[in-house]
Amino acid sequence: MRREFVFGLIIGAIVVSILLTGCEESSNPAPGTTKIEIKTGTDDGGVVALTDILPESVFGTLNGGGDQPFMVGLLTSGGGDNLTGRAIYRFDISGYESENFTFHVKCVEKKGNPGSLEVYITNDSGSLPMNPSEMSDVSDTWNLISGGEKIATLTPSSGQWIDVAIPSSAIEPKVTESEYITIMLKLENENLGSNADYYALSTYEYYQGSAKPYLSIP
Repeated sequence: MRREFVFGLIIGAIVVSILLTGCEESSNPAPGTTKIEIKTGTDDGGVVALTDILPESVFGTLNGGGDQPFMVGLLTSGGGDNLTGRAIYRFDISGYESENFTFHVKCVEKKGNPGSLEVYITNDSGSLPMNPSEMSDVSDTWNLISGGEKIATLTPSSGQWIDVAIPSSAIEPKVTESEYITIMLKLENENLGSNADYYALSTYEYYQGSAKPYLSIP
């Protein structure tokens, strides 16, 4: 089952990427602002759990380093498993720990009716695996939301950039010794009873890096 699940997840992501290839990508901070990009592909991606055994058990995979958008919400693997995805974005903010930031990520696609998206600052997840991990208990990463601070609730549009202001008061308690912060995104309502309602969000490597998520400082 593990091999089928991971293979199905990879194939599903590739299909989305193929369908979306050719979209024009662009976003730049205003003149005079500082831009902080994600350093490596393993600093973004997310956690995917088997929907049908939530919340009693959080069993699934961690995934970073891919060139496909990451799907936040409810979807199905190629093997037919119902999945719930939450996105993770890690930033090195060395030298800027006390600043106000704006987080920017592109909503590549909106599928179905996923409702609103929540944005959190959480404790650091650490680097994500380059390829989808083996099926395992991923509750430690999944439950970072519980100790996080919700920054915004919004409803993105397909093909548009998401811009979320993050005050320094929310940043400072979550900066690690290595001076990283972690931003996590999830659906406001993950209990829609569906398997095809999600947002596909850009990653470090998506579309040859032309839609990299980033932080800006006014």
